[in-house]
Amino acid sequence: NIQHGSNLVQSLDAKDAAKVLEEIEPKLQKILVKYLGPDKASDILSQMSIDEVVDLMKSLPREEAKVFLSHLRGAKMKNVEKLLLYPDDTAGGLMTLDFMKVEPEMTVKQVMEDIKKHSAKHRSVLYIYVVDDDDKFKGVVSLRSLIVADSGKKMSELTHEDDFHKNSTLDVDDDVDEIMEVMTKYDLFTAAVLDDNGKLLGIVSIDDVMRHLVPNA
Repeated sequence: NIQHGSNLVQSLDAKDAAKVLEEIEPKLQKILVKYLGPDKASDILSQMSIDEVVDLMKSLPREEAKVFLSHLRGAKMKNVEKLLLYPDDTAGGLMTLDFMKVEPEMTVKQVMEDIKKHSAKHRSVLYIYVVDDDDKFKGVVSLRSLIVADSGKKMSELTHEDDFHKNSTLDVDDDVDEIMEVMTKYDLFTAAVLDDNGKLLGIVSIDDVMRHLVPNA
């Protein structure tokens, strides 16, 4: 029953409990978190991926979600609040913050070292997103391109070789039909989401779009 599930989750450290919560059905996830309450759940939520926390908060009544969010601290809370602002059926609502971004002047060697250091934090690393100091989107470099490139080459050089991705971005307000049109036209696994000033806000993966279109598949 729910009490046994709650006891099990509470018997684990926050990191392991977060992994358990991320793997169970959203309906049960919601029941367990509500049963634990904001105080006990906050440590676990802080270890979950931002995407999972956003989905969970969207499943709760607005006032309850506010209470849970008030117990989250730091950058995670700001990111969750930011993602909650966008409607579910737009690029903003479907995007994730789970991606690697680097500066144009970084070399292939430096980026590869970063990937080795931080890859465990990410669901997958297929592409590296290049942005300037103001987070303006400069392009995308695939992991395949990095592997075969000269180690001293700068990311700005690699993005200049690949203008394709600069033409295949999404606006934050694009709806699902517009997202699918861009992703199928350019045969994309992921697409960058930009604001009106060309700043990179997040990325949309084809997996997340399909989950939205066919939630029970």
